[in-house]
Amino acid sequence: MTTLLILTVGQSDVQLVIDGVRQELEPKFCGVMHAEIERRKWRLVDAPTHKNRERTGELPEGDIVLCTPKVDAILANVTPTAALVLETRRDVASAPGDPRISGSLVESRLRDRGVQTVHRVAYLTGKERLEDRNTPQDSVVRREVVRRLEDAVCSTIKAANPSRIVVATTGGFPVVSNLVEEIVRLHAPVDVEALEVADGANAVPPTADRAVARTSVPEPLTSFQARRRVLELVDRGNLLGAWAVAEPLHDDPMEHHWTQTVQWLACFASSLPMPDDCDILLLKHPRMAVRAALRVELALRAQDIPRAIHGTVAFFEAALWDGLYERVERSEDQERRRDFRFKDGEVPDGNKLLRLGDGSPEDRKRPFELKDTTDGVSWYWIYDSDGGPAGRLAKYFLKRHALVTFDRSLGSEVRALRNDVAHNEPTPELMADARSLMQIKELWSDQDTFLSQPLTQNVLCELGVSCPDQLADNLIKEIRERLLHPSK
Repeated sequence: MTTLLILTVGQSDVQLVIDGVRQELEPKFCGVMHAEIERRKWRLVDAPTHKNRERTGELPEGDIVLCTPKVDAILANVTPTAALVLETRRDVASAPGDPRISGSLVESRLRDRGVQTVHRVAYLTGKERLEDRNTPQDSVVRREVVRRLEDAVCSTIKAANPSRIVVATTGGFPVVSNLVEEIVRLHAPVDVEALEVADGANAVPPTADRAVARTSVPEPLTSFQARRRVLELVDRGNLLGAWAVAEPLHDDPMEHHWTQTVQWLACFASSLPMPDDCDILLLKHPRMAVRAALRVELALRAQDIPRAIHGTVAFFEAALWDGLYERVERSEDQERRRDFRFKDGEVPDGNKLLRLGDGSPEDRKRPFELKDTTDGVSWYWIYDSDGGPAGRLAKYFLKRHALVTFDRSLGSEVRALRNDVAHNEPTPELMADARSLMQIKELWSDQDTFLSQPLTQNVLCELGVSCPDQLADNLIKEIRERLLHPSK
């Protein structure tokens, strides 16, 4: 296994050792003291357990003894084959607190401990500043600095080709440490482990510093940002995008109570089985047509025209079967799942509905075909395709006027359009023509809505659905309430 260690170093990564006790340098004099250390003799030793709580602004006489407690703690848990050390080496006059030799001393320690390859990159040199407050895009970290960090990470990962990456961004500017970790996670070809170093001097009795896997706990800010973004995406009908935002927080027990709501939305959008614990009734509505209509409405809000076209035709099919299941039931035998029987024992009319078996074009328009009779129960196959069977089911068997009207609006044009979308490239020209056709047919409104249309509302009303025009708004209202007040 090849392990790449990526470090950011700062003022506390190198400490003095005096009489077997380590001591941090005074931050505001750190760069000045480092410049003096460069001019004198020094040596590195194992980091002592005991630590002087006071920081020092003076160096002792004679040879200087130094230690790298954070690196020692990391190397006690990790055996890297390569390392990237990110440092700052600015001029003492312009940045007297800059830990200008921390990187080189950490590199020496790594090499002494057997690390074969160490890359050391300075992301700030000379008189440079981390930020430029006169330029909005550079007000936190200058873009040039970001590029240096990203280039260093990418080139090191490419050269090391690691099977494991460990990040310990515990030193230096916090904003850089956070940035480096995200850069690594973006470019890493393998999973990334993040370490933090606990100061053992704070223990009673004191112990050596310990490197431990960092447990990521979302900050309150992260939760509010994520929920706000999720609500924006839900309003736009992008349920899968909303889940992409929520999913990184899903394993956190404090956030799970609202992220699971977004997970249910993702299952709904993908037509996946809904978890048993889902308590949003609209997502589990007993009428398939309600769920189909919601998917069309949300697809239109997301401007996903191909999905909305598919869904519009699927809405008719769902409403048709909602009606059929009121009068027929499917065989429970897994090998006869195509077989249906009539709940009331009614035999369909042979003229319009029951196939005679003569193979004629007229016969193929009839939706029911008797397969066999078992124990006095007649079992039928039901054909629900367009071109006759579906329309006859709606008109002559279910006798649903609104469903018949909707079927006529679909016609052969819209059904052919669904096939075009399914089998051809949905070009902008095709989508523009499709949108225009759906509006001409009054299946969609001029504002690209579905539930606002009388054709849709009438079909749902025939199924006993009240206020169908408010279905999507009611769903989004409930989601908003759950995300704004997740603890309720």
